[in-house]
Amino acid sequence: MDKKIIRKKLSLFRGSIISDVTVIERALGWRLRTYFFPKTNQQASDFLYYIIETSHFSFDKKITLYEQIPYFKKLKQYSNVKNSLRFVQRLRNKLAHWDLDEKLSNENEIVIYSPVNFKRLRLNNELMTRFQEHEKILLKVFGWEQTLREK
Repeated sequence: MDKKIIRKKLSLFRGSIISDVTVIERALGWRLRTYFFPKTNQQASDFLYYIIETSHFSFDKKITLYEQIPYFKKLKQYSNVKNSLRFVQRLRNKLAHWDLDEKLSNENEIVIYSPVNFKRLRLNNELMTRFQEHEKILLKVFGWEQTLREK
């Protein structure tokens, strides 16, 4: 198979997933903001823009903060949300940092691997469906139904 096609498909997977996870991260940040500051005011805006949405407050730190708040732990969907957050985080990190394995890839399945431990991940329609299921859970729980409807 043409290497250009394989690289293009990898770019499509990367672009789609990394872009969608960016939206999920913003939705999580907004949910954290509304937990600490239910009403929109200057303090709420400052908290969001000067703490939550800074480069020092990574996606992992947002997830960890979410996991530590007792209010969220008591919610019925907490376990699903936590699992979905970690799933999309791990997937995003793999897509951002792992390398293409051209020899194992084909038009139906793109294979990437970790240059550190040589673990592999197969990017295919099944994985995209799983990602989209997690994405739907998160956007709904975080109140981003409009974004979900636009997908």
